[in-house]
Amino acid sequence: MAIAAKNLGSPRNWPLLVAALATLLCTLVLAGHKGGLYSIPALDSWELDTVDARFALRGPLKPLGDDIVIVGFDDQLRRQAPEVLQQRAGWARFLDSLANYQPRSVALDAFFAEPEQVLPAATVTQVDDALQALELAKETTSTAQLAALQALRAVRDATRGDEKMAAAVQRAGNVLLASLFFVDDGEDRPAPRNTPEPPGIRGARVADAAVLERPAGLRPLRAEAQVYGSLPAFARAAAGGGAVNVLRDQGGAVRRVPLVVEHAGRYYLPLGLTLAAHAKGLGGKRPATASYAAGARELTLGDKVLPVDPRAIATLGWLGPSGTFPYYSAADVLTGQVPRAKLADKLVVVGYTDAARDRVTTPFSPAQPGVEVHATLAHNAIYGGLLKGAPGWLSLLVVLAAGAVMTGLQLRRVRQKRMWLVGVAGAALATTWLATAQLLFLQGFIVELAAPLASLVLVALASISTALVTEGREKAHLRKAFAHYVSDQLVDRILADPERVRLGGERRELSVLFSDIRGFSKFSEQMEPEALSAFLNEYLTPMTRIVLDQGGMLDKYIGDAVMAVFGAPLPMDDHTAAMCRTALQMQTSLEQSRKDWTVRGLPAIEIGVGLNAGPMSVGNMGSEMRFDYTVMGDAVNLASRLEGLTKEYHCAILCGPRVPELAGPGFVFRELDFVRVKGRGGAERVYELVGSAEACPLDAKCLELYATGLVAYRAHKWPEAEAALEQLLERAPGDGPAAVLLQRVRALASEPPASDWDGVYEQRNK
Repeated sequence: MAIAAKNLGSPRNWPLLVAALATLLCTLVLAGHKGGLYSIPALDSWELDTVDARFALRGPLKPLGDDIVIVGFDDQLRRQAPEVLQQRAGWARFLDSLANYQPRSVALDAFFAEPEQVLPAATVTQVDDALQALELAKETTSTAQLAALQALRAVRDATRGDEKMAAAVQRAGNVLLASLFFVDDGEDRPAPRNTPEPPGIRGARVADAAVLERPAGLRPLRAEAQVYGSLPAFARAAAGGGAVNVLRDQGGAVRRVPLVVEHAGRYYLPLGLTLAAHAKGLGGKRPATASYAAGARELTLGDKVLPVDPRAIATLGWLGPSGTFPYYSAADVLTGQVPRAKLADKLVVVGYTDAARDRVTTPFSPAQPGVEVHATLAHNAIYGGLLKGAPGWLSLLVVLAAGAVMTGLQLRRVRQKRMWLVGVAGAALATTWLATAQLLFLQGFIVELAAPLASLVLVALASISTALVTEGREKAHLRKAFAHYVSDQLVDRILADPERVRLGGERRELSVLFSDIRGFSKFSEQMEPEALSAFLNEYLTPMTRIVLDQGGMLDKYIGDAVMAVFGAPLPMDDHTAAMCRTALQMQTSLEQSRKDWTVRGLPAIEIGVGLNAGPMSVGNMGSEMRFDYTVMGDAVNLASRLEGLTKEYHCAILCGPRVPELAGPGFVFRELDFVRVKGRGGAERVYELVGSAEACPLDAKCLELYATGLVAYRAHKWPEAEAALEQLLERAPGDGPAAVLLQRVRALASEPPASDWDGVYEQRNK
């Protein structure tokens, strides 16, 4: 069975090499992405989606305390008291109502940047002048003039909303105002160092700050000079303030908040953090102070350490969707319908919660009230909950480790025996990392999922695709190599586990069969080449089919001879028994074919079959240019000699000494002789495969008589041997081995051998 050497040069190690290169490429690409050399938006977007998925898998959590509440300017307020939404006087009335509940601190998520203008300024001046004139003349005024005076006082009172609200803020004494920094162009146009401090952000300044000049990636966001906040009158009356800047990720979702914003060389806190600083336990009775150094990965607020990234940006630990925090309508606060205990000594966040304004996308909702950002930040700061990001090297390490495992699975001995391990291992690694990431998330840590999973998929796809291509080529070569030499079922088994076919020399115990047509040279000379070829095809086809059906491998045709191997290329537990069945079926098939050939005038041929079993070398034998998958060794040579020896014993099937031992109880053997075959120095016991246990042509008596004659022959007891063999031939006249031995006994009886004769027969011909 010849196999071209170039077919065996298929790149078996390509899957291993591709997996290693894919792992290295993924690691380098991720390192460049993390190092800021370039950005992979899809990777960042996917990572954010995985964070949302982790929130969803975790589910909503209840607040750890009831000290943070939300009072909303909602649709109920719009219906019942629209003036509160429309006028500063309404805000003042609301703040006075809220102050009656005595909350600990109130954060207003709203801006009051422009003076309220109920009437044009000129009209207000006219009203003031007219009112002054009427008040000076009130003793002599008429009833109409008094009515006009009352109306003008009402108009003037309506224009003093800013004063009323500032007074209400002053009376409350615990109101925190919101400010918005503009940071989009802050890196290019930062606020100069001499820029005055905005009054609305008073109280939000980091008390202990190390202002260091660091690269953009290692310092807080810088703001422009302009700050959007509330009027100075409100700022002076307020207890403090804070920034309401949030960072919207791809898709507009809010997951992160800057805990520090730099403005004119000063650092400021967000509104939610300022509110948390007023909580008990964060610095005692007085508001907690904050400490921060540029580039640090933490911010200290009182006795709490808050995790941030090098830019002082924190990842919010969202608790849940809208309604997670206690929520009350501003309309119910105005009317006093909220129980006092619900707001007393609480941290109250006030903001717009109506359907039309200030909505943000969060992991739990596409339209959650923005006021909940500040409530969540305050809760995270007080109770712990800000998520900690894993260092960048961890994801690189995971990518390398996962890639190394997938690469190791591409080792040929692993891949070919257990190809399914690649997919299973990939799924197991992905599942393990997903589970690990979720467990760490529950502990407040965020590890990257997108990059490791993407690299795992890429490495797996690259290696599996390469393996499929290379394995497909190898299987095609194997199918081409073995398809004509073994059965289709055996070919399928070889392709299912190609590693079991060692394409190199290997010592194994196998069985080998040689069959040959007796007298082939004589009758082939009498036939035309075309007729001879057709006759051989007609003979070899059923012989080959029998070999393949019994699981054997057709090693080669040697002219009219057939060489078959059993137990290779795939192991067989009963290879010797399969060989014996093949030999018997060959004789049966030949007997049926002879009847037809006789009718057609073709030669009624006979064949001799030599069988042997034992250790032999199997694999590719030949030169570097061309070789065969075949067997070699002394056991093979003996089988070939036994086939030739059938002519001398006038029998159909001769076997080597180990065949009866390995074939099992399903066959009948008899020892014929002790023979020294051509080309071998030692002598071997030779057996005849007489038939199967179910259909043996010789009965037990015949077998016993031959054994008796053989023992007498070896003991130089010629008369006893002759008598036993003659009796056997009377019972079975056509027994060739008995006739041959009888002839030899008579010859030795007439001319006895030397006294040291060992009874070994020397083979005359190959």
